[in-house]
Amino acid sequence: MPIAHTAPPSLKSSGEVPLDQRRWWPGAAAAAAAWVAVVHVSLWWLDRYPLPRVLWGDENGYFAAATKLLAGDSGWWPEPLWPPLYPQFIAGVMWFGRGSLAILVLVQSVLLAATAVLLGDLTRRVTGSRAAGLAVAVLTLGYPPLAAFSHYLWPEILHLFLFSAMLWLLVGRWRTVFWCAMAGVILGLALLSKSLLMPFVPVFLLAAVWGQTLKEAVPRVALMLVFTVATVTPTVLANAQRTGTPMIANSAAFNLWVGLNDVGRESFRNDVVWPAYQQWEASADTYAQRDRILRGRIRELIGERGWLATLGNQISKQYFRLFHAGCYLTDQLPGGGAQRQSGAGYIGVGPTLGRVVRSVSIAPYLLLLVAAPMGLMVGGCRRDRWVRTLVMFIAYNLLLFLWFHVKTRYRIQMMPAVLVGVGCLVAWVEAGCRPRPSRFRIVGVVAVAALLFWFAIG
Repeated sequence: MPIAHTAPPSLKSSGEVPLDQRRWWPGAAAAAAAWVAVVHVSLWWLDRYPLPRVLWGDENGYFAAATKLLAGDSGWWPEPLWPPLYPQFIAGVMWFGRGSLAILVLVQSVLLAATAVLLGDLTRRVTGSRAAGLAVAVLTLGYPPLAAFSHYLWPEILHLFLFSAMLWLLVGRWRTVFWCAMAGVILGLALLSKSLLMPFVPVFLLAAVWGQTLKEAVPRVALMLVFTVATVTPTVLANAQRTGTPMIANSAAFNLWVGLNDVGRESFRNDVVWPAYQQWEASADTYAQRDRILRGRIRELIGERGWLATLGNQISKQYFRLFHAGCYLTDQLPGGGAQRQSGAGYIGVGPTLGRVVRSVSIAPYLLLLVAAPMGLMVGGCRRDRWVRTLVMFIAYNLLLFLWFHVKTRYRIQMMPAVLVGVGCLVAWVEAGCRPRPSRFRIVGVVAVAALLFWFAIG
């Protein structure tokens, strides 16, 4: 049977634009293009005027590692808490751009544009709606908190592009040998940029082969995994030589320890990460010894508190930290965490402009908190296996971040699921809000949106 997804008949696009839509499409397209242009030009301006943005937090570590790599320093690789691909990516782009970080911003902006195309086409395939695909593409490019990461030295845009490319291949290009192999390579690169995706990979593969015979499915899965393993093996072997443990990276114990000790419902207030890292680094001479010591401390801490008290403490703070209305864009404005913490971020931006940028960033985020759940819960494509898979991916992330250290940027990896949810809503509206949702689903959407709003502003 064909692997390419087909939308339900009621949602399929006929390819013809209805007459009543042809009148407003040009205006809507022009407005969307203008908005995207304004967002990206504004971010370029904020980066440089009236003063250049000061790198913040892990950005300094990634930049230092890339600089050492370019200089031929064999000690460039940071601790195995971090996967190695992003420093290598920065170094490669800087080498091409003769040391300029501006070229990195340009390359990451191109990757974001490619991600918009991939997610837009993926949404079109899932919903059968061209309007939904275009809406998702525009939102990917024009959502300020996401677009801002094109200008930052964190691996979010690179990982988002690789993750979206893998999804796109699994949804629509799974049948041929070449694309199976390409999906394996891309999955390997995604794991080399951020490793939290790894435990959920079997679910994505199961969704890709759902409905196929074993004779069809096994060779494709095996081929993809072979290329994934081939892509990550050099890193795994290098880490085995460095640390004695074959792995891509492993920050599970450290992030769990920090997550258990985080204080408050907002990141960068009462921050415990840096003191915890210093203690971890001083605890032993090797990574394996530090990891073993920290795991012992975690067991002791949970034993002292008790499981129920620990769970209650995590519930009281983790999702507020994850869904907070602020983001890494607003955190670098006047009064934000970056400037409170280390005087970094947009140091040349005044309070008035800061309030404007903050409002423009937070308003669409609050709309997403309503639109995405609504599309995923009442949209006509909610029964599609890929929509259900992405809902499970959100649940997987929520389970992880109940325990592990969490910041607002960690919700970026959930953006493909969120954006497809928005696309499902657009397709549902385009279909005349059919099928009609039950009262139970309406109550569910209201409850989920209200809960997310509470997390965002509570």
